[in-house]
Amino acid sequence: MERDDYVIRRMKELVRPIDEAILMCDDREEILMLSSILMIRVASMYDMHIGVEGRRTIFLEFNSKG
Repeated sequence: MERDDYVIRRMKELVRPIDEAILMCDDREEILMLSSILMIRVASMYDMHIGVEGRRTIFLEFNSKG
């Protein structure tokens, strides 16, 4: 359980700058701009760490559930 608590605490710390960036957005267009760049960055991180096929698998699974 200790590891789970650490992971949850760390994820909250890591998401804080994203939440702050969202609050800095003035309108819908800025939210969409932020969303777009975050998607590009996320894809790059997945590609770097689990490869293109791993990223495609995750994105396809995510899209099939939504």
